[in-house]
Amino acid sequence: MHESSWLEAREIVRDSFNPLSVEEVPLSESNLRIIASDISALSDLPAYDTTAMDGWVVNGNAPWKIVGEVATGFVANQELQVGQCMKISTGGVIPKGGEAILPWENAEVDGELVSGAAQTSNHIRPSGAECKSGEVFAKLGARVTPPLIGLLAATGHDKVKVFTRPRVALFFLGDELIHSGIPKHGTIRDSLGIQFPAILNSHGADIVAAKFIKDDLALFTSEINEIMGMVDLIITTGGTADGPRDFVKPIIEEFQGKYLVDRVKVRPGYHLLLAEINNGNSQIPFLALPGNPQSALAAFISFGKPILESMSGLIPKDEIYVELTENIPTQSDFAKLIPGVLSVDGFTPAQYLNSAMLRGVASSAGFALIEPGMGDAGSKVCWLAFDF
Repeated sequence: MHESSWLEAREIVRDSFNPLSVEEVPLSESNLRIIASDISALSDLPAYDTTAMDGWVVNGNAPWKIVGEVATGFVANQELQVGQCMKISTGGVIPKGGEAILPWENAEVDGELVSGAAQTSNHIRPSGAECKSGEVFAKLGARVTPPLIGLLAATGHDKVKVFTRPRVALFFLGDELIHSGIPKHGTIRDSLGIQFPAILNSHGADIVAAKFIKDDLALFTSEINEIMGMVDLIITTGGTADGPRDFVKPIIEEFQGKYLVDRVKVRPGYHLLLAEINNGNSQIPFLALPGNPQSALAAFISFGKPILESMSGLIPKDEIYVELTENIPTQSDFAKLIPGVLSVDGFTPAQYLNSAMLRGVASSAGFALIEPGMGDAGSKVCWLAFDF
């Protein structure tokens, strides 16, 4: 299989995966889930004509005689006649005959009479002003947010249909990794195992397993067999090259895998592999990220994120393009992914850009994709924002 350009690989990823199954969950469990069908209001919002102010609900012109009070949460059984008024609090239901609201601070009360200036419909929220019963207000493929949860509740919903979250197994490969303290004697302190579960969770995944695997093909095979049938996606880091201790390609062969992407002409992130491995009569996507920290993150943002979005049912957004503030040279046939920040002037690259470095990424807001020959100041480049 030939090496793909970044754009080719991105297109393959976006065309290869579909949303998972649908489930109905309580609103309290729906935050950040992806809506599985259009949602419409079950009632008008507000459901009644209500007051936007504390004060007096009046009929006709001043002065008005006080004839009662509207209790919050109840509909008054009394109809206002011309020259009458009732006390009312914000959110209270406008009684029959109510024409306007006179706020407390604008009212003069003398015994049983109230005076002041009130205009018809003043401070009254009409029924259905925000949304009508049956009106669609949330679309298939949108992400549930806390404000949307509030709107769902306000319009009568107790549950919502969403796509199931992708179940992911994470395997971090390498004999050289240690997980605490300061590295010594050729070891390397792991930085991916501590960050990638959080990254995946923020992109809608449920982590079924997150394990560190020594460079041993038999052990690797055993670990994958153990989670088969439990996951929708396998992600690995490291071992994607062709060295004697790189076991990702052998494991893909072990499971009769079919390659979708075999390396991408971009730096960092060149040694990315995407395959589907066999699990009986079905296939499981297998995304192998490079082991260098910046390479792994660049490859995930480029390709792992859209895989999870497709599986989660999220409708992809159009690409965002930004302007380079300075020249960034590129190879003639390789694209670059450069971490950095945006300002009113455009994209400014971070420092510490080596594929093994995280310092520049840690102070960045995303990656700019610079295609070959497109690195001149003022060029428009694709912006891949971090949203975790």
